[in-house]
This record gives sequence, C-alpha cells and structure tokens, in this order.
Amino acid sequence: MPHTSIATGSFPSRKEANRAVQRLVASGFARNSIAVHEREDDDGYDLEIHTRRENLRRAERLIHDSAPLYVVREKASDVVHTARAYPLVLLGAGILTGFLVYNLIPRGGSSGQRRNRRRG
Repeated sequence: MPHTSIATGSFPSRKEANRAVQRLVASGFARNSIAVHEREDDDGYDLEIHTRRENLRRAERLIHDSAPLYVVREKASDVVHTARAYPLVLLGAGILTGFLVYNLIPRGGSSGQRRNRRRG
C-alpha cells in the first residue's frame, strides 16, 4: 500500500485485542490490513493496522476506545445522521418538548387560589 501509516495498540488479553479489531472492521477498515501479535514475553498482545495517513487518527481512536464509549459514540453518530436526514422530525420533536416543558412549569399563585377561581 503506497503512502500508508501504521497505528498500533497494546492489550493485556487476546479478547481485548479482538474487540479492537472488531471496532476497526465495523468502521470500515479492511480485516487483512490488521494484525495481532502475541508479545514474546507472554505479557499481552500488540495490534497494528496499515492505513492511509488521512485515516490514521480515526484508526488510533478506535484502537484505544473502550467498548462502552464506542457504543455511545456510534449511537450519537446515528442520532446526528438521522437529525440531518430528517430536519422536520427534529423540529417537531423540539416543538413537542417545548410544549411539554411549558405545561410542566408551575404558574404564579398557589394551588388553593386556582381552585377558588374555578369555582366562582
């Protein structure tokens, strides 16, 4: 691969290294560009990925990302994508939220005064 860079990561277990591989593959990196090697001292695993320079930062972020944070980030990305694709839905949700908040805010006066106004 011309003009490639290498992103690396170290993991204490094969399971954690495989999770990083899964995050990379799920984000569009080719599986054949990713290698996992056991350290010679039997103290964990090293992961490396060959990628274009413009993808290096994204690959490093995915390698070092924790699984729960990765899921949150992916879901947030899905929400932003949906909001951009359907702006009227976003506008409607905003209006509905405003209406609900407005009706939940207590208005001036005590509840006893409101009851007296209704009766008389």
